[in-house]
Amino acid sequence: MRTDKMIALISLSLALPALALAKPVIPVPPAKALIAAAMKDERAMTITADLTTDIGPRLAGTEAEARARAWAVERLTKEGFKNVRVEPFTMTAWSRVSESAQILGPHAQRLEVHAPGGSPSTPVGGIEGEVIRFDNMAALRAASPHMLAGKIAFVDDIMPVTKDGSGYGVAVEKRRNCALVASEKGAIGCLVRSAGTSQREVHVGQGRRGEQGNLPVLILANADATQLAAILAKGPTRVHMNIETAQVPEALSGNVIADIRGTERPDEYVVLGCHLDSWDLGTGALDDGIGCGIVTAAVLTAIDVAGPPKRSIRVIWYGAEEVGLLGGNYHAQNLKEKAASYVFAAESDSGDGKIYQAEFGFGPAAAPIQDAIATTLAPLGIERGAGRATGHSDIGPLAPLGVPVMDLNQDASRYFQIHHTPDDIMANVDKASVRQNVAAYSVTIWFAGWTTLDFRAP
Repeated sequence: MRTDKMIALISLSLALPALALAKPVIPVPPAKALIAAAMKDERAMTITADLTTDIGPRLAGTEAEARARAWAVERLTKEGFKNVRVEPFTMTAWSRVSESAQILGPHAQRLEVHAPGGSPSTPVGGIEGEVIRFDNMAALRAASPHMLAGKIAFVDDIMPVTKDGSGYGVAVEKRRNCALVASEKGAIGCLVRSAGTSQREVHVGQGRRGEQGNLPVLILANADATQLAAILAKGPTRVHMNIETAQVPEALSGNVIADIRGTERPDEYVVLGCHLDSWDLGTGALDDGIGCGIVTAAVLTAIDVAGPPKRSIRVIWYGAEEVGLLGGNYHAQNLKEKAASYVFAAESDSGDGKIYQAEFGFGPAAAPIQDAIATTLAPLGIERGAGRATGHSDIGPLAPLGVPVMDLNQDASRYFQIHHTPDDIMANVDKASVRQNVAAYSVTIWFAGWTTLDFRAP
């Protein structure tokens, strides 16, 4: 018995060095050099300025988005990326032609409105009906059947300003679901308060993701929603809505994909994403031209400082994100059998706000890697978040395939003042914040692309 114990102790002592060796050795990044180079970067701003000037708005499935793809292929090739190509897919393209709304009767006045993506046209000449106001979507859902017969539903909840943008998900629900719910209760149309925080500019966006709507919808500027609510408080009020939109059932979109080949593990890919399409009122500078500028400049900065990567770096400028993550879902569907080749993924899609928090979606044994990345990002004012990363926007569909993802969360305090409005223009992009973003992505991808660390580690 004693001999058995001695053998067990000897076996354990022999195993301990092997267990110690199993712990990943984290290489030290050239963090100071990466950050210093990023803080002088002009490429993120230049790429975005050129895209928004040469192409302008890039509504999904339109001729403008097609020109943007051709532009992106040429630009990424010029920047030194290889195997630059388009991953095409088809979609139903929607575009606005005209839209208007007026309050009728003793308080007659024009309302500042735009239709959301997917809204159908009204009959020629428009529609007219009494407006019934609801505090939020829960109140609309609770309304009695048929109470809206022949009337117009108005959903009026206000989006709060928050650093993490958490109010957006709730505020945007009315834009996505008012038509579906109101039509079931007999409504002839929907008015919804803008989900953004600008008072005078309408925040547009898609209705139901990836779908065309079943009821005409107009989005009111916040100031006009407040005005309409005040008039409704005085008594019954009628509104005239007129919308003309166009649809192309088999339009072409696509993802632009570009690679930097790795020197040691070329079949393993570190993926950085952004989206190329935009809404049509502004030039898509913050959403998401600057995201494409940031991730592209981050790759180029890391190469300038650290030389060629060990793993391949893949930049994806996704198409048709705004209308329902169509490009992201299509790419993930195509990747299913090869998902193991993607060793890391992150995306920039929250404008130019400074990154204040990093969250991780790595395997359990990758905790030391997370610690190392978080420590290296700290001098940039980036804290470690308590949540688990799920992947921003188009890389979100990669996470269920087992791809390790990381979320670099940006300060959204100002973002929704501009997001999806005519103010989404280059003049509103802050260069200092952009450079901080480039620095953060440069440092992060160094850990993924210039090492052979295992982010999936179970």
